[in-house]
Amino acid sequence: VIYTPPRGSGILEQLMDNLLSYLNDDKKYPTDPLLKMCLAHYQFEAIHPFPDGNGRTGRILNLLYLVHTGLLNQPVLYLSKYIIVNKDDYYYNLGIVTHRGLWKPWILYMLEAVEKTAQLTSQLIDSILAQMEATLAHAKGQIKWYNKEVNELIFSQPYIKPKLIGDQLNVTSRTTLTKYFNELVDKKILSPVKDGKELFYVNDDLIRILEG
Repeated sequence: VIYTPPRGSGILEQLMDNLLSYLNDDKKYPTDPLLKMCLAHYQFEAIHPFPDGNGRTGRILNLLYLVHTGLLNQPVLYLSKYIIVNKDDYYYNLGIVTHRGLWKPWILYMLEAVEKTAQLTSQLIDSILAQMEATLAHAKGQIKWYNKEVNELIFSQPYIKPKLIGDQLNVTSRTTLTKYFNELVDKKILSPVKDGKELFYVNDDLIRILEG
């Protein structure tokens, strides 16, 4: 079944204004934020305001709305993975709202996406924290200058450049930073990766956890 989104002068603007009003006016529409997210995601996809990228934008909208309402402090709930893995159910449940007006299966699908993703995210965070503690204990016993702040910096992203640690430790000497990073490589905390003239240092443990 091919879905034809609404079109016409002013129609998209009117529909998007209505959607934004629904999301932002809690006095007029006092609905639970999770239910609002479910309904708003369907409505956004049904409006289909852009020629391309509506799916990605709709999934980002979920995340931003949960942050906006305070249900999330940070945008860490990656619903896109669940939706992509279960995309047949996603499109089926979208379709039965459109063609049969059945909202319950759609809402249950989206709430399950939130639940499963929250569980996986919690497990992921626990794994990262455990690895951070293990790395800190491993490094502090062997590298004199290594501290908690450096450890947090190394785990803040999958790769790092020497300047970031230099800024953290207030070290500007390239020779000293090279020595420091050689120690990190020697103790298998980071791995060097060269991309053209750029040299990065990769946190293999963090990447392993993120890749599952």
